[in-house]
Amino acid sequence: MPRYEHNQIIQQLTSLDELPDNESALQSWVVAGGHIQFLIENAQSQELVVYAAPKYSFIDCMAVPEDLLTPLDKYDLMKWDAGPFQSAASYVAYGGSEEIDVEHGCDISDSSLGSKILSQGTRLIYRRSFEGWHGDGRDYFELSQEYAHLEELHWRPEQHGYCKFDEHGNLAPFVSITKSDSEKSTSLVTFDRSSLECYLAASNQVLVRLFDFTLYDKSNFSGWDDGIERIYDKSDEFFYTQKICGLAAYTRGVQIIRPDRPKSEIFNEIKKSWFGPEEKNHVEFIACDWRNGKIAKISTDPVATTNYFDAGQNDLPYELSPAFFNSEVLLKYKADKDKYTVGERNIHCRAAWTLRAFDVNEAGQVFAYICYLRQLPENELLYWLSCNEQPRASISKRANINDFEGRFFFLVDPLEKIKRMARTWDDKKYPWWTLRDNRLIDNVTVPLTDSRDEWGGSFLCLSKLVIEGFVVDAIREKLKALNADYDKQERSLSLLEKLINHNISLGSEAHQLSGLRETQLIRTKVIGHSAKADAEKLAHQALSKHETYAAHFRHVCAGIYDEMLLIQGQFDPPVENVADPH
Repeated sequence: MPRYEHNQIIQQLTSLDELPDNESALQSWVVAGGHIQFLIENAQSQELVVYAAPKYSFIDCMAVPEDLLTPLDKYDLMKWDAGPFQSAASYVAYGGSEEIDVEHGCDISDSSLGSKILSQGTRLIYRRSFEGWHGDGRDYFELSQEYAHLEELHWRPEQHGYCKFDEHGNLAPFVSITKSDSEKSTSLVTFDRSSLECYLAASNQVLVRLFDFTLYDKSNFSGWDDGIERIYDKSDEFFYTQKICGLAAYTRGVQIIRPDRPKSEIFNEIKKSWFGPEEKNHVEFIACDWRNGKIAKISTDPVATTNYFDAGQNDLPYELSPAFFNSEVLLKYKADKDKYTVGERNIHCRAAWTLRAFDVNEAGQVFAYICYLRQLPENELLYWLSCNEQPRASISKRANINDFEGRFFFLVDPLEKIKRMARTWDDKKYPWWTLRDNRLIDNVTVPLTDSRDEWGGSFLCLSKLVIEGFVVDAIREKLKALNADYDKQERSLSLLEKLINHNISLGSEAHQLSGLRETQLIRTKVIGHSAKADAEKLAHQALSKHETYAAHFRHVCAGIYDEMLLIQGQFDPPVENVADPH
């Protein structure tokens, strides 16, 4: 949906254009005092109106090179006859020539804009109509491609605007659009001010806003007389003319809006989006200062740590000092799988930030190095600080081998084996299994806390990845080819068990896909709508046998991997072990 501020502006403009129900109020309304005040206030707001067309009003904007306004030719600007209906380019032929040229923008002699200054400006929004098309989508707004590319904006219909992910990874509309229809009487386009100022500053332009408020009672209006048209020259930034004819008036003028901030500040904001902030608040984590052999508070400020190359000149902690956290620190990221991807050893927030090289030690603590923590945004640093705790064990064996010995760690986690096989199956495009959603592989993570919800959620994601990927019709076709009996009501796991057991030798014990069956059971009983007692019983059994949810989940994953190998072996081509040979 559009920004809250955008919707508030629609309500405000609609209210301003409501025809008063008595003559006294009408006399006050037609002189557009409320409309003028709206323009003044909106010029200072974060949500700038770039185009608006309620019932009696019209607002339009163009970006104009700043040097064209020095000296300021108010007379030329007041001749404007603009609108967002011009094309960005058109075919033209001159003087009867057989040649056809492409003309971009508006020629300086073009009278369609009235003003020579505006003819050299840049249109930010175009209102287009698909001639001949009937129904929804015939009329729409199109953003300047130059602006969209510079600000990396993309149209999202559910947001009714051009959007990008902000510094926190949240999808936000930076250009919000409402088109008038049977339900809405007002068309409106608003721009986020900070984003627009970046474009204006970098292109050395200012925003020129054009407005026309023609206010009258249409049911009682006989036309404009030859009365006086007054000029209101409020300042070099705001000037207009107004003509009042009894209970009708029109107010028409120009408002120049410049960036509120100095260019240096705006340019620093652009650079910050490239490289991150030059300065930010740092925090101190309880960490293992293994260089000095102690547990200490270590700041994320780069000057508070050192690296191997500079260590001879100081006794500072190494920037690879690990800080430790309770395992619940990951729940925030696992809970929003659209926004965050929790990998084997990294956490990625879409289009915003990445935490590298985190891991989990034998005590179930999450740990991360100071040099990577400092790269997080300030709000994330504070979140991790809230979960910081004294280390109860050292870093993991995998981290020690990978990060400090510089060797590859060959022990592959059972879940990672499943993910690798799923990728292989997807690459080979087997007819009996399909990856339903590319995000499913990343969505499956090991439950690290004592939260039953996290444990159940991990099995839910695992079930969606593996079990929901099996194609029932293809498995039935395989059984038919073997003349094997099956019931039409049987689903994927039962069919796969029939296939496996059909191919084993007589007298052998029937095989059951116990890992996949347990996964489906936990999904149904713990995440589904079953009795609470069933969920508690399954959780109690898992903890009794394996002590932690993580150990139980890995145990089930190991069984599922073996079952996936067995399943693949029932089809052509024969089984291939996709696990690391070591």
